[in-house]
Amino acid sequence: MVKLIEVTYTEAGLTKENVYSLIFNEMIKYPNGIDIKNIYEIINNKLKINSQILSEQGRATLRNLINKYAVLEGFVFPYDNENPGWRLTNEGSKLIEQQGKQEESVFNIETQENETEIANTLKGTLLEKYVLGLLKEMHPYYSWFHQGIQKNNERGLDLIANKIGEKNSVYKSIGVQIKNHKETSAPTKDEWLKFLAGCFVRHIEEVMFITTGKLSSDQRREASEAKITVIEGIDELNRIAKLYKYKTYDEYIKESE
Repeated sequence: MVKLIEVTYTEAGLTKENVYSLIFNEMIKYPNGIDIKNIYEIINNKLKINSQILSEQGRATLRNLINKYAVLEGFVFPYDNENPGWRLTNEGSKLIEQQGKQEESVFNIETQENETEIANTLKGTLLEKYVLGLLKEMHPYYSWFHQGIQKNNERGLDLIANKIGEKNSVYKSIGVQIKNHKETSAPTKDEWLKFLAGCFVRHIEEVMFITTGKLSSDQRREASEAKITVIEGIDELNRIAKLYKYKTYDEYIKESE
């Protein structure tokens, strides 16, 4: 018999996105919820492929991920003693239902051609939630709304903020578009114009475009002319997070403690 190596899910190379995907895909089958033993089993079945199994610390960090982070992020209902079991919220269920089913057009910087990608809905939503947390730290005197969770009504913006009070508030409103793109991908011309139009019709004063990919040279020039704040790439996002003593995106997707 092969001896299984005891690990945490991060030691096994799994990220928050990987674990959520595995567990949520099982949770959605059981509207009344699944217990913690089922959750351990889901991850252990994945780990056993590489002769690994959750350690005691691994089980503790997995419990913390579901009990704390998945609940705070709105994907899982808080544990209820009167209705035991971990259950997906409507947002969590929609993420799984949409996963692998949404196509997105992008502009490939290297080939200079438009391409179609299957959007990673879960990873994109996690990126939006991470950026929302960072921006709340950067701009605390604003009321923030996560428009991006309503994809049919986002109209080019994922986050919208409005000033509350006068203290340290420079702009009346902030609008943010967030793109989970490959390093070689930029928005298509149509998507870029949709973003600009969404800012214009809402009279947004401070506009931000944040992407894990790139902008085309024309888009970067237009952003500069329009005084749009651009953050390109994970490295730049992490650098800015460190300036504000906020967890990096790399730390966020491995979050377990």
